[in-house]
Amino acid sequence: MSELRVLVVERPENAYLNLAIEEAVARARGRNLVPDTLRIWRNRNAVIVGLFQITEDEVNIEECAKLSVQVVRRFTGGGTVYHDLGNINYAIALHRSDKRPPPSILESYRYFGQAVVYALKKLGVEDAGLGKVNDIVIGRRKVGGTAQTRMFNTIFYHGTLLTNTDIEKMAKLLKISKAKLSDKGVSSLRERVVNVREILGHSPDFNEVVQALIEGFSKVLGVNNVEVHDDLTDIEWEIAYDLYENKYSKDEWNMGRVNKKYLFYTPKVLRNSS
Repeated sequence: MSELRVLVVERPENAYLNLAIEEAVARARGRNLVPDTLRIWRNRNAVIVGLFQITEDEVNIEECAKLSVQVVRRFTGGGTVYHDLGNINYAIALHRSDKRPPPSILESYRYFGQAVVYALKKLGVEDAGLGKVNDIVIGRRKVGGTAQTRMFNTIFYHGTLLTNTDIEKMAKLLKISKAKLSDKGVSSLRERVVNVREILGHSPDFNEVVQALIEGFSKVLGVNNVEVHDDLTDIEWEIAYDLYENKYSKDEWNMGRVNKKYLFYTPKVLRNSS
């Protein structure tokens, strides 16, 4: 019987800790310290930068400072995104030995993305689908982006789902070139992205979205035993706080180019364990 642990654990006021938790869950799953895990969570006011991006090239730093927006680098690639409570984040962590996702990264984007499309259709968004590579779309407009990695002996996939995010604020905080928009066949961010609220006429309740995502990932993974938890294990918290204090809260990690010192940082509790 397949088992899926669902974590509804979030620290919306502390994006640095939220991102540290992402890596902690991935590392714990890779060490077989926890079962397959789906985490669903939110940040209140943050910009999240992809692993290999140059922060100042992607983010309006002055505007972020003015609006008290936290800027954090994640441990996966992909583009820069804006998080507020109208954006719901989800992350799936499987052991690297898992045979369910296709070995191809590109194909696995399609595999995992089906779970999110299922969730959107469950919410009533009939025109939901998969865009190019790692986009989740409604019609031709992007409703979420995804990223993944196969680090720490883990298959880790996570993404965003725009339910009722402040797109005008997003446009102020992110540096999006006209050329990039033109490549997508649009002239503004507003034309490019869409909230679920715009399609349904109302913003779905957070718990409703959580349930839809659980059903979607359970269906794709072939899971028939789901346990929902509202807290991490003790070892995950130990890993998360170590990562928060020694990596995710550091400007040297979050600003400029990715710093290899932090890229290869291992939490103390894991250094001497097999």
